[in-house]
Amino acid sequence: MFEKPQVQHPLEILTEIERSAAVDQELLLRDSGTPWSEVLADYVDALNELAAKSTANDGYIATYGLDEGHAGGCG
Repeated sequence: MFEKPQVQHPLEILTEIERSAAVDQELLLRDSGTPWSEVLADYVDALNELAAKSTANDGYIATYGLDEGHAGGCG
């Protein structure tokens, strides 16, 4: 009898792609020479700028804490 070829599940393929991308990003950040504190500070500044632009449009900033929505769990 002939064996059926094994086909990898699509979610397994996506998991491998995600894992590979995460490793690539980590290596790029590590090798860049930029301290993590600067990367984090720039990221926070960019988020604050986006929030400020949104506030200018409608006067409201959406805020979420760990107790709201699904961020803190549903248990």
